[in-house]
Amino acid sequence: MLRHPVQSSRQRAASLCLCAVLALAFAGLSAPVATSAASLSGSGALTELTEGAQTTPTQTTAATTTTATETTNSKTVIILALVAAFALLTGIAFVIVRDARRVAPATESELSEGGSARDSAARLQRRRAKAKAARRQRKRNR
Repeated sequence: MLRHPVQSSRQRAASLCLCAVLALAFAGLSAPVATSAASLSGSGALTELTEGAQTTPTQTTAATTTTATETTNSKTVIILALVAAFALLTGIAFVIVRDARRVAPATESELSEGGSARDSAARLQRRRAKAKAARRQRKRNR
C-alpha cells in the first residue's frame, strides 16, 4: 500500500520562508563584496563616462604616498557564511530524503525483515512454476 503524505500549507509556507531567508542571506553576503570592489576603483571607467569631457589639468606632486590596504573578512562574516552554507545543505538533504521516502515502494515492515533466504527460495519456486506452466502451454499450442 503506497502512502502519500499530504504536505500542509503551513509546511509549504515554512519551506518557502526558509528559501527566502537563505536567498536574502546570500544576497547580503555578496553585497559588501560588490561595494568594496566598486570603492577600490575610484577613477574607473564609469566615473570617466559620467564626467564626460570635463577634464581639467591637475598638477602632480612630487611626493606620492601609497598606502597598502589589506582586505580582510571579519570573523562574523565568515561564521555567517558557514552557517548559511550549512543551513542550505541541510535543507537540500532534508528535501531529498523527504521526497525519496514519499515515493519509496517499501514499507517499514519490509525494510525491517530484509531479504531472507526463505523469500528468495519462494521467489525461485514461483518462477520455476511459471516457466513450467509456460512450457506446457507452448506444447498445447503446437
